[in-house]
Amino acid sequence: MAGAGAALLPLLLQLGSLALAARGGEVSRERPRLADILDYQQQAPSRSLAPAGAQQQQWCPLEERLERLEAEVTDLRKQNRDLQARVMQLESCGCCSTLPQGWGLGHTCPEGARWEPDVCTACVCRDGTAHCGPQPNLPHCRGCSHNGQSYGHGETFSPDACTTCRCLAGAVQCRGPSCSELNCLETLTPPGECCPVCRPGCEYEGQLHEEGASFLSTSNPCLQCSCLRSLVRCVPVKCLPSPCPEPVLRPGHCCPACQGPGCTDGNFHRDHGQEWTAPGDPCRICRCLEGHIQCRQRECASLCPYPARPLPGTCCPVCDGCFLNGREHSSGEPVDSQDLCSSCRCANGSVQCEPLPCPPAPCRYPGRIPGQCCPVCDGCQYQGHEYQSQETFTLQENGHCLRCACQAGEVSCEEQDCPVTPCAQSASGPQLCSACVLNGEEFAEGIQWEPDGQPCTTCSCQDGVPVCRAVLCSPVPCQHPAQPPGTCCPSCESCTYYGLVYANGQNFTDVDNPCHTCHCEDGTVRCSSVSCPPTTCAKPQNGPGQCCPKCPDCVLGTQVFVDGERFPHPRDPCQECHCQEGQARCQPRACPSAPCGHPLSSTCCRTDCQGCAFGGKEYPNGADFPHPTDPCRLCRCLSGNVQCLARRCPPLSCPEPVLPPGGCCPQCRDVPAGCPRSGDAVPARHQEHFFPSGDPCSRCLCLDGSVSCQRLPCPPAPCAHPRQGPCCPSCDGCLYQGKEFASGERFPSPSIACHVCLCWEGSVKCQPRACAPAPCPFPTREDCCPTCNNCEYLGVSYLSSQEFPDPRDPCSLCTCLGGFVTCTRQPCEPPACSHPLIVPEHCCPTCQGCLYHGITAALGETLPDPLDPTCSLCTCQEGSMRCQKKPCPPALCTHPSPGPCFCPVCRSCVSQGREHQDGEEFEGPEGSCEHCRCWAGQVSCVRLQCPPLPCLLQVTEPGSCCPRCTGCLAHGEEHPEGSSWVPANSPCSTCVCHKGVITCAQVQCVSACIRPERGPSDCCPRCSGCEHEGRKYEPGESFQPGADPCEVCICELQPERPPSLHCRRRQCPNLVGCPPGQLLPPGPQHCCPTCAQALSNCTEGLLGTELMPPDPCYTCQCQELTWLCTHRACPELSCSLSEHHTPPGSCCPMCKAPTPSCIHQGRQVASGEHWAVDACTSCSCLAGTVRCQSQRCSKLACGRDEAPALSPGSCCPRCLPRPASCMAFGDPHYRTFDGRLLHFQGSCSYVLAKDCQGEDFSVHVTNDDRGRRGVAWTQEVAVLLGTVAVRLLQGRTVMVNQHTATLPFLQEPLLYIELRGHTVILHAQPGLQVWPEGKAGCCGMGSPRWR
Repeated sequence: MAGAGAALLPLLLQLGSLALAARGGEVSRERPRLADILDYQQQAPSRSLAPAGAQQQQWCPLEERLERLEAEVTDLRKQNRDLQARVMQLESCGCCSTLPQGWGLGHTCPEGARWEPDVCTACVCRDGTAHCGPQPNLPHCRGCSHNGQSYGHGETFSPDACTTCRCLAGAVQCRGPSCSELNCLETLTPPGECCPVCRPGCEYEGQLHEEGASFLSTSNPCLQCSCLRSLVRCVPVKCLPSPCPEPVLRPGHCCPACQGPGCTDGNFHRDHGQEWTAPGDPCRICRCLEGHIQCRQRECASLCPYPARPLPGTCCPVCDGCFLNGREHSSGEPVDSQDLCSSCRCANGSVQCEPLPCPPAPCRYPGRIPGQCCPVCDGCQYQGHEYQSQETFTLQENGHCLRCACQAGEVSCEEQDCPVTPCAQSASGPQLCSACVLNGEEFAEGIQWEPDGQPCTTCSCQDGVPVCRAVLCSPVPCQHPAQPPGTCCPSCESCTYYGLVYANGQNFTDVDNPCHTCHCEDGTVRCSSVSCPPTTCAKPQNGPGQCCPKCPDCVLGTQVFVDGERFPHPRDPCQECHCQEGQARCQPRACPSAPCGHPLSSTCCRTDCQGCAFGGKEYPNGADFPHPTDPCRLCRCLSGNVQCLARRCPPLSCPEPVLPPGGCCPQCRDVPAGCPRSGDAVPARHQEHFFPSGDPCSRCLCLDGSVSCQRLPCPPAPCAHPRQGPCCPSCDGCLYQGKEFASGERFPSPSIACHVCLCWEGSVKCQPRACAPAPCPFPTREDCCPTCNNCEYLGVSYLSSQEFPDPRDPCSLCTCLGGFVTCTRQPCEPPACSHPLIVPEHCCPTCQGCLYHGITAALGETLPDPLDPTCSLCTCQEGSMRCQKKPCPPALCTHPSPGPCFCPVCRSCVSQGREHQDGEEFEGPEGSCEHCRCWAGQVSCVRLQCPPLPCLLQVTEPGSCCPRCTGCLAHGEEHPEGSSWVPANSPCSTCVCHKGVITCAQVQCVSACIRPERGPSDCCPRCSGCEHEGRKYEPGESFQPGADPCEVCICELQPERPPSLHCRRRQCPNLVGCPPGQLLPPGPQHCCPTCAQALSNCTEGLLGTELMPPDPCYTCQCQELTWLCTHRACPELSCSLSEHHTPPGSCCPMCKAPTPSCIHQGRQVASGEHWAVDACTSCSCLAGTVRCQSQRCSKLACGRDEAPALSPGSCCPRCLPRPASCMAFGDPHYRTFDGRLLHFQGSCSYVLAKDCQGEDFSVHVTNDDRGRRGVAWTQEVAVLLGTVAVRLLQGRTVMVNQHTATLPFLQEPLLYIELRGHTVILHAQPGLQVWPEGKAGCCGMGSPRWR
């Protein structure tokens, strides 16, 4: 019974499962697992060891239960048979392809079958097609109404974007979106979305934190928290070990810290981090940092261009004044301007200038004169151009051509015809047309163009004139710009390096240094040393011109191969060699595989497929040959491949031929034999088909005693993974990767982890197992789904609470906590220096260098302080920068002031016992005429440059440095230039001062009315009433009464009498010393003549000298350094006015009666005649009297190498270079130009001197016998000047071209001969002077250019 119980247990388990399934309304297809059955069978023997009675008592209730189970199983079998019959009926329907899944897919329904897929739909199978429709007899299946809209049965609709509804049997069923579960405190639904999301950010301890933010807990500063996915995760803060023995925990901090050391500054103690201003130096700010004092210069912002000096005790300049040209100016104070036409003043640190006010000009177009600020009417400014008075010019306005004239600030224009000739530039105005012609091309006005072939030139048409200028290139922000062809300016698109152009991004080798490789990037070339590759040999070598060592080359035969090169053997092509360590190692060449099976042998390898090598023999392509070992096969060569086929045998008539031994073809035998069958079955006959016993899937054939069997063919299975049936594959289950599964069974994928597979009708479909999203950023996968128990960070798994180095940053340490990873920098011990250096590939700073304000310094390196590069130096000492001010040079003055870098500088100077501030300007010592300036403690003085004065008479006052114009001096009284006055001794005369010359003359009256009246004190008669030709004039007004510009009338007031007109002729100044050829007649509307050159000065050497001015009515005398010219009073004539006669060149009229002539040196001269006695004296005959005037010469002070000389036709000598001379004297002796003394006696004609270079002159002497033997003297001197021959004879006789000349003799411009005392002197144009002296026969010559 025990054995029966053990055997029935699996059945009971199966029945129990069936019973449970039946109660639940389902039939389970799961079978009991084999492991459970085996486990129970293993336990059965142990249970059978109990006593027999106990076993019977144990099995009694079990038998009762078994009986009840058997009854239930009987009922279940009956129900199962009913269900199977119904399923078979449904599966037999062929019209069910449109039914939902589970209604017998793939089966057919009988014609006329009816079914109901749901309560409101009825289907019928008609003509092989399923026809389905609603059941109209059911009211609730007619449709649905939702929010005023009607929907049919089975219709699906969406009332909004997140809700889907369906009408089923008159009822509306709606469902919302399928949203994943969120693990956050607060959610929100974004616009346009259906599912809520976690609100970004976190609220922690009453404060909001952004998503991803890291913060410290306010209640516990030792918690480091982070906000990730709206959740706050906090981990304890790890404190770094303190470097000090007694750290202090400060309030509000988590980790203890060292107490910051203070600094000692003189007698003051400074706390860590405290800043203060250095005493005595307001521009220096110091700070205490970890026991070290660091100072820097205060930076001052410049808010104005000319700020005033800083206030006492402050550092930065202020803008409440101006410091300009070394002087302080308060706001509003005038300052000196370089522009004389502007007025400038100081305005809060800046200078504001305004043009000087100008009075209105009495003309419409006043012009500007250089050196004057205000426009005047002496010229015209018209349309932006300046024109001189009385200048004419042409313009073009609105297509019309105008001819204009400038007259005293007024411009008058008249229209004229426009010329058609090309444009020509006017001298002072715009031109007549608006086009430009350049190189035969015409360009419109105002356009710009680039001439052909000149990319660096741009031209424009301005007022009809082409103006071309070079293109100005802006600086480029690169070091090696290139200029592309056809362009003007360089650009950074490529690089020019040592004359070669490289493209941007190009790598190249430096032509001057092949060991440098360079790279062109944005116009700048950066070069670095070549990194040599590692060598493969033990002893590399460096050749000439090589940068990197290389292995030695190999020499094989007559060829050279580099190290590492593989090459064929020069003499044996079947060997391949390799150059290594200077040695060539050769071995047979590796043959490639041939593309055929039996290739022929080529040069080295068997790769020739144009024939076949088979059985030790070679055959050409296409040859047939017998098989070497099988005589029953015939072979053929096909492109290196051998094809062997069995020989064809003749057909046999017998059904069962046999192959005789050693034969190739079968033969018929006499009687075919049968085939025995297994068991007691009847043997099979010849050619009989039969099925073997026990194998219904095979079919056999008996042929002459031999049986051949084969399996019956199976149709292809309509599924992907069929299981093996009795004979053929079947789709009622699945065979998947060696295991069988029932249809509908789900199982884990045996090949893909975390995938679930379903076997359905012979096909297996696998898909990933559905998992809920993990509420952490770095989950791990456990049992195929992500979980936040641990962390997976950058592909590596870590346990929760595990610390690990950050794979991306070796200097960071990360912590895994519940799927969250927090990374922080690894703690570093605080360095023992103030400016440690962070070395690449190291995490913590080191004191083996300094990093100070972005500048790296090596140990011991000294460099300028980045905070104060001008005045401080810093040195890197054990990782700390020690900065200190540069030493200041000593100041060499008693009161120095702070200068650059606050070093003492001498800003004041002491001169003449007075102290002057730096930049102050002052006058030099009295009488020195110097202007001095104090600058940096030194006084520099320059002599004043006096401006040129427009006057001739200048005087320097005592105590003054520069002269001034004195005007004219008369009788000890000074009169300014241009003034006029009435001399005290002649009330009817007037004097005028003009250019240092005083001209006095009696007033010449002019009558402007019919009945003039003369008062007792009047010099000229007056016209009562200031009216002329119908116009009334006011007192002070003047006018010209007639056409003569020298006549003028003035309306003057009279005491106790009405105003009257006083008319007279204008008095013209005397032009003393003006040559007649330089006199200019008066212009239109002008009265007086002018002189084209400056008048002569009345100097001390000319005091008392009289001159004859051009006007014979005046006599001029040099008095008090002023020429005083007085009008000569003419005597009254006894003859009538009609008999008056004024000779030419005379001043006073004379009677026409015979005038007595004059006798001068025995010659009769007519009255009024003028003649020159010599260059210094001129005479005239006046009424029988000879009057002569002589010019006085001033004293000369010539230099050492100069001598006074008189030019031909001149009165006074002048200083000329002292000439070189030669002499012939005595009987005769000669001294040459170079000072040599020669003695030569002879009576003949000789060449005394000659111009050997230009042949301008030659001097010949004729020596005659003196009466004694061997003694001669000079009788005649002949001078040849071109075509002129001059003979100087004894007795001062001179002959010019065979004609006797009267001395003085002048032949301009070549020759001048004069008699000076008893010596005749000849002056020639080349600078030649010859003077023979009396009967002694002495002769001399000289010229400055012979020195």
